[in-house]
Amino acid sequence: MRNIFDRTGKFLQRICTPKSLAIGLTAIYLMSLIPLLLLGHYDYPSADDYTNGAMCYQAWQSDHSVGGLLAAAFQRTVLEWNTWRGCFSSAFLSALSPQVFGARFYQITPWLMLVLLTVSVFSLFYMLLVRLLGADRWTCLSVSSLSLFLLVQCTPGGSELFYWYSGAVNYTFLFGVSLLFYCVMFSLLLPRKKGVAPRVILASFLGFVVSGANQMTALNAAIVVTALLCFLIFCKKWTNYKFVTIPAVFFYLGFALSVAAPGNFVRAELSQGMNPIRAILLSFYYCLHLVIDEWLTWPVILVLFLMIPLFWQIGGQTKFKFPCPFLVLLSGFCLVSAMMTPPLFAVGNVSSGRAQGTVFLMFIPVLTLCTGYLTGWIRKKQDAALSPDRETAKEDGRKYSPFTCFYLAGCLIFLAFGILLTLIPSPRYFTFGSAAADCLNGSGRAYAEAQSARAALYEANAGQWVEVAPLEQRPELLFNSDITENADDWTNRGVARFYGLEGVVIRTAAPLP
Repeated sequence: MRNIFDRTGKFLQRICTPKSLAIGLTAIYLMSLIPLLLLGHYDYPSADDYTNGAMCYQAWQSDHSVGGLLAAAFQRTVLEWNTWRGCFSSAFLSALSPQVFGARFYQITPWLMLVLLTVSVFSLFYMLLVRLLGADRWTCLSVSSLSLFLLVQCTPGGSELFYWYSGAVNYTFLFGVSLLFYCVMFSLLLPRKKGVAPRVILASFLGFVVSGANQMTALNAAIVVTALLCFLIFCKKWTNYKFVTIPAVFFYLGFALSVAAPGNFVRAELSQGMNPIRAILLSFYYCLHLVIDEWLTWPVILVLFLMIPLFWQIGGQTKFKFPCPFLVLLSGFCLVSAMMTPPLFAVGNVSSGRAQGTVFLMFIPVLTLCTGYLTGWIRKKQDAALSPDRETAKEDGRKYSPFTCFYLAGCLIFLAFGILLTLIPSPRYFTFGSAAADCLNGSGRAYAEAQSARAALYEANAGQWVEVAPLEQRPELLFNSDITENADDWTNRGVARFYGLEGVVIRTAAPLP
C-alpha cells in the first residue's frame, strides 16, 4: 500500500507543479468568463444609462467630435457635482456610456468590467507577492486566478456590477482602478531608482481618479493611503520613500473636492441616512452579518483551503517575517467594514446589489491576503522552531511535496464535484451558470431583439410620442429596470431626453397623452 502511495505521489509531483497548476487554474478562470461574455452580446442600456448619457449622445449626434463629446461629459460632471453627487470620476465616466455611439456598442460593457477587474487583481497580487515578498510567479498566478474566480462567480449583484454600465463603471470599473492605484503606490516602495518619475505621474493620475469614485471606493483608498503614510513615518523611512507623498497629495485634493461638492448636501436632504457614529458602528455589524451569514459559502471556504499550501510555499520563499498577524487580520476586517459606512450614512442601508457587490469585491482580496499572511506567520514560526537556519532558506518553487500534491488534487476534485452538484438544483448559483442559462433558454436573445426594436423606434421618431410593448423576457443578469406606463416617471423622461422624444410610455389600452 505504501509503495502505491509513493508511486502515486511521484506521479502527481510530475504533473502537479506550480507552473502546471497556475496554467490550469488560469485556464479554468478564463473559461468561466466565456458564458458571461457571450451573454454580453445581448446587453442593452437602461435607467441611469439614458439620464447620464443624454448630453454626450446629443453632442456626438451633432458633429461626431471627440472634443465635443468630452466637453459634454465634463459639462455633465459639473452639473452633477453642483446638484447631485461629488463623485466626479463616476459622473464623467457614466456620461460616456457606450450607447452614446449606438445601442449595440453597449455590449462592450461586461468586457470592460471583467478585463479591468482581471488585470487589476493580477497586477496587485503580482506586486505584493512577487515584487515585495519574492514569491514565484506561478504560485502568484494560481492565487490570483482562484481569487478572481470567487470575485466574478460568487459575487452578489452581478447584473449591476458587470452588465449595467452606470452601476458597473461607478463600482466595478473604479474599484479596479483603485487596485491599480495601490499597485503603482506600492511599486514606489521598491528599491529601484529608475523609472520613478513615470510611476509618480501615473500614481498621481490614478489617485485623483480614485478620489472621485463612489464614496465606498474613495473612502477605502483614503484609509489605505493614510495607513501607508503613517507606516512610513512610524518606521522612520520617510526620506527613502518621499515620492509617495506626491500622488498622496493629488488623491487628498481630489477627495476634498468630492466631499465638498454642493450636490452631496442636496442629495442628503432627499435621503434618510444615519449619523456618522451610528453608521460606523453598524458597518462592523453588517460586515460580520454579511460575511458569516451570506458570503462564507462552501466555494469560498474550499478555495481558501486550496490556497493554504500555496501560501505555505510562499512563506518558505520569502524572508519577510509576517509580524503582528492579528493586527493585520483586524485591519482587514476594519477595511472591509469601512466600505459599508458610506451607504449607511447616506441612505441608511446596504441592501442594494451594487453596494453589497462592491464590498464583496474588496472582501475576497482582503480575505485572500489575510489568509496568506496568517499562513506565512505560522510557516515562519514552524521553521524557526524546527531549525533557525531554515528561516532564511529560500524554498524551491519548482515543485510541491507529495503530500501537497495529494492535498491540492483532493481539493480541486472536491471543488469540481461540488460545482457540478450545485448546478443541478441551482443553475444560477454561480454567475457563469446564470449567464449560460440565459444564453441557452433564448431569453437573452429575445430581450436583445426587443430592446433593439425599441432603439430603432426611438431613433426614427425624434420629437414625437412613442409607445413600446412591454418586455416579455427579463434575463436575470441583463435586466435592470424598465420604463413604465407613466410618461412622467424619471426612467421614461430619461429615455425621452436621450433620444429627443416628446415622451415615451409602455403600451397600454389607454390612449396616448
